[in-house]
Amino acid sequence: MEGIHSVADLRRASRAIIVVLGAAMPAVAAAQAAPAGAARAPLVLHGTCEGQGQAAVMRVQIVNTANRPTALILGFTAPDGQTHVVNSIGVVAIRLATGADEDYVYVNPKYALAEGAPWIVSLAPGATHDLELPLHDFISSLNYTPLDPSVAGGTRLVLEPRPVARQMTPVWTGRIETMLDRCRP
Repeated sequence: MEGIHSVADLRRASRAIIVVLGAAMPAVAAAQAAPAGAARAPLVLHGTCEGQGQAAVMRVQIVNTANRPTALILGFTAPDGQTHVVNSIGVVAIRLATGADEDYVYVNPKYALAEGAPWIVSLAPGATHDLELPLHDFISSLNYTPLDPSVAGGTRLVLEPRPVARQMTPVWTGRIETMLDRCRP
């Protein structure tokens, strides 16, 4: 029976293990990301960050990639009956100090405490819906500070529409993420 007899043998064995793990990890990650029987989301999310300081904005595009119409709840209609308020979009950043996730929720300051009827957006096959959201309105749920444009790059933009009780219109619920690049000036 052969074994590891020297440092060179140990290095060769370590390299072999690393190669095997490197080949296996993408398949394992894919299996965890999409459980058996899970349907592919009918929507795709795109996001960009532009500007600096208070002028920085997040441009979000939701695309229906399904071959049928898809509806989702993006937020609610404010009491004035005309303003749509987003509450299904957030950002997840990695805290440099700890490496832990830090969630930034989008909060429109004018309507932070308001409630209203669900704001449902219906997208035909291939259609898109665009949003422009001020970056400083993404607030950390950990320390209540706004998202800084200098750290927005490398964060994950998240769309997570949720169902509403007694909702008559069928809507898609789930979670979609995309990575953001650095904010362009």
